[in-house]
Amino acid sequence: MRFRLLKYMCRMWDETFRKYPTQEALPPILPLVFYQGETKWNYSTQFADLLPEIARDWSFIPQFSHLLVDQSGIGPEAVRGGLKAKIMQLLMLAAFHEPIQEALTLAAELLAQVPHTGGINYEMFFVVYLAATQKRQTVVEFVETLGDYTMGVRNAILTAAEEWKQEGELKGRVEGRVEGRMEAKLEVIENLLKIGLDWPLIEHATGINQERFQELKRLFALMQQVPKPPTDPSPK
Repeated sequence: MRFRLLKYMCRMWDETFRKYPTQEALPPILPLVFYQGETKWNYSTQFADLLPEIARDWSFIPQFSHLLVDQSGIGPEAVRGGLKAKIMQLLMLAAFHEPIQEALTLAAELLAQVPHTGGINYEMFFVVYLAATQKRQTVVEFVETLGDYTMGVRNAILTAAEEWKQEGELKGRVEGRVEGRMEAKLEVIENLLKIGLDWPLIEHATGINQERFQELKRLFALMQQVPKPPTDPSPK
């Protein structure tokens, strides 16, 4: 995580030079890890601790630590923060911990209180996140719970679902190509694993590490669950 944070910060600094090529100082970045694992966080927050002990104090080694918000073991009722922050934390808890329903019910109550400002559609933002982390039935139950608090939220979701359906008819060919390439890449990596190659070699050959491989598998599984639009049988 600490190495990943360093890469994230370097990418952000690169982006600032694209926007402000004449800048003379880098903007400060506050690295923060938000953790909701099943067990308590037991890793160092110091980047230098990734290196051998003898090298940690060398002057040319990056020296920084990240802030840590460790929410392992907390229940939905213990979530704190602003309205939107609470909703996001509850949905994350529902994604990784039990009890799911309690967290989703609290999230639905809070989501109904989010004011509509004409900017970001937070209802859809949170529902899309939920759809990416939960089973379909859980998403359906969450939408139904939302409907108990505000019909406007449910209507917005149903409208978006119809828009997605229409967009799917236009994007089906493109998505099919993406899905096909993803499947081929996953097959290559799975075959390399079957013949006993280690992850360092696989990452060198494919550019995909073990964590990214798991993410791709999850995304591919989600794509497989999305109903394909019907083919128009009429002559062109």
